[in-house]
Amino acid sequence: MVERFVYTEDVGGSSPSAPTKRVERLYDDVRSDNLTMEPYTKKDFAWVSWTPSKINLLADSAIREKYRIYKEIKSVSSKDRTFKNTIYALESSNYGLEGVYHRINILMNASPKKTIREAAHKAIDRMAKKLIDMEYDEDIYKAVKEFEKKNIALEGEDKKLFKDIMRSFRRSGFGLSKAKREVLKKNLKRLGTLSIKFSKNIADYQDHILLEEEDTKGLSKSYLESLTKDSRGRYRVTLQYPDRIPFMHNSENRTKRRELLEKSMKQGSIKNIELLEAIVDLRDKNARILGYKNHAEYKIEVKTAKTPKRVMEFIESLLNGLKKPLQKDLEKLNEAKKKHLGDNGETLELEDIAFYSEKLKKEEFNVDEEKIREYFPIEKVKEGTFKIYSKLLSVNFRKVRGYPTWHEDAEIYLVENISGDPIAYFILDLYPREGKFSHAAVFDIEPGRSSGEGYVKPISCMLANFNKPSRNKPSLLSHGEIETFFHEFGHLMHVCLTKARYMSQSGTHIAWDFVEAPSQMLEYWVWDEKMLGLLSGHYKTGHKLPKSLMKSIIVSKDHMRAYIAVRQLSLALFDMRLHMQKISNIPALYDKTEEEFFGFKNPKNNIWPAGFGHMIGYSAGYYGYMWSKVFAADMFTRFKKEGLLNKKTGGDYRKWILEKGSSMEELDLVKKFLGRDPNNRAFLKELGV
Repeated sequence: MVERFVYTEDVGGSSPSAPTKRVERLYDDVRSDNLTMEPYTKKDFAWVSWTPSKINLLADSAIREKYRIYKEIKSVSSKDRTFKNTIYALESSNYGLEGVYHRINILMNASPKKTIREAAHKAIDRMAKKLIDMEYDEDIYKAVKEFEKKNIALEGEDKKLFKDIMRSFRRSGFGLSKAKREVLKKNLKRLGTLSIKFSKNIADYQDHILLEEEDTKGLSKSYLESLTKDSRGRYRVTLQYPDRIPFMHNSENRTKRRELLEKSMKQGSIKNIELLEAIVDLRDKNARILGYKNHAEYKIEVKTAKTPKRVMEFIESLLNGLKKPLQKDLEKLNEAKKKHLGDNGETLELEDIAFYSEKLKKEEFNVDEEKIREYFPIEKVKEGTFKIYSKLLSVNFRKVRGYPTWHEDAEIYLVENISGDPIAYFILDLYPREGKFSHAAVFDIEPGRSSGEGYVKPISCMLANFNKPSRNKPSLLSHGEIETFFHEFGHLMHVCLTKARYMSQSGTHIAWDFVEAPSQMLEYWVWDEKMLGLLSGHYKTGHKLPKSLMKSIIVSKDHMRAYIAVRQLSLALFDMRLHMQKISNIPALYDKTEEEFFGFKNPKNNIWPAGFGHMIGYSAGYYGYMWSKVFAADMFTRFKKEGLLNKKTGGDYRKWILEKGSSMEELDLVKKFLGRDPNNRAFLKELGV
């Protein structure tokens, strides 16, 4: 997952860099495509220690700088308008501001200090509101229109940048009456505030269940040792992934599984349902003001799918094709429950899915995740991941020691070309703690782009929540968690290896229904014997994962395939319905959608959408997870044929998919990499549709 924090809901325009007096020189230097080879210093990471007062000071300073740059853009006479002093100036006005914004955003999501997180939250909200005012500057729009009238022929990324800027102005309401734009602006400010609150409520939410010793049947000793205890010695199972997922997979105690399920389906609290209702309403109002039928039509227009009709056809055709395979999966789970309980007449319930799926996995494929974990200590997984990506993409990774971070768990790494030239940095912060972002995602800190001094080295960060090492044992990952790590690392490489000239086109600044495809393609590597060998090493002996276990993992790839696919598609359908129809009861829509496909009654009074963080960044876009798998499966066909560590293939992948960003249309990038038009054959074959 990529976490893209936007100032608004797709408001166009910009955010600071050098003022336009220096734009001409900067632009000419950019065209030379020089690279800045100097590595970053400790001073460049001093921002991790920003205090609340420093956060406020820099947030306000960044906004003032952008105001100043806008003033200079507006001061250029119409006859003197050029791409350099208008379009490039507008683009580059984002650069310094985004650096500040992204750093504050990371502190809001990762700082262990509540005072810092709160100050960052307020600063982000304040910046978002001020930016909306700036993006609705009539004179900036006038400046761009003055340039447009000159009909200057543009090519390549320049042409695309101009086209995207003009589209953003249209999608922001320029061309409508001033009164309508004022309503849009007011709504967008409100949306920004509500969206930030929604995400923060999920991160701040805390709850747990307690286990007596007699409640622990099925749970491994190592898992129990990882749990904290209350004052009476009872085990505390929180809603955090390292606690919740293994518990739901392995606990024999159905009552406790149900208790944890019900608590997890209230994450975010009822406040988030109220926020989501207001968010969805404001999105719909804005879309209609702009002339769209609904928010989905507005959002999907700029993605590869282009229209909600295509998205709905995609979702519904797959759901229809998966009906029978899904029933087979559910019947297998139901039979497993009957066998386990002695056929006592009970039927499958929601809290049983993960448990009996895991049970079947052990019985049918001899895949015991707790045993497999022993071969995947996180340091070995990192080492293996670095080796694989290094060979594939012709880069080196080096840990940077002695530089400051916001928490002792956070580690800084330098990415170098094979020649030893530094090209990017990334930070890994992999373990859960109170107030931290609760899923797994990659965040921009300093997006790549060309500057007057060369190419600005990107900085990005992976925030994740794997089980924390204990005194006696390292963090041990399940195969599913290895897949997650490998996927997110793919996003890091997308950010780190960009060579796009403009920041708005660099790294993961691409169509939102394509952004997952590069990382989804790389997930195939963790289903290969040779790759599993590189990633594994028993935490006690160092021995590689035995061949028998490797084969067991690989043949289990299709286990519950239909159920997993339909689960994703049902969430995509829920998201689309929410943003295409007038919905009075959001939890009821979710319950109805899930029951429609799975037949389960969700827990009474559940508010599951309150904890669905994708409702902010992926509104009318959750379909993208399945949609992008089409591209991922198709791109992998070349690696499957030419070799998973083939340097030529990896080099082409780096060149056409990772380096380009959105400087070209996404479908054209895939076509260049594959040497043909993309198709869905590999994807459909995998699904068995």
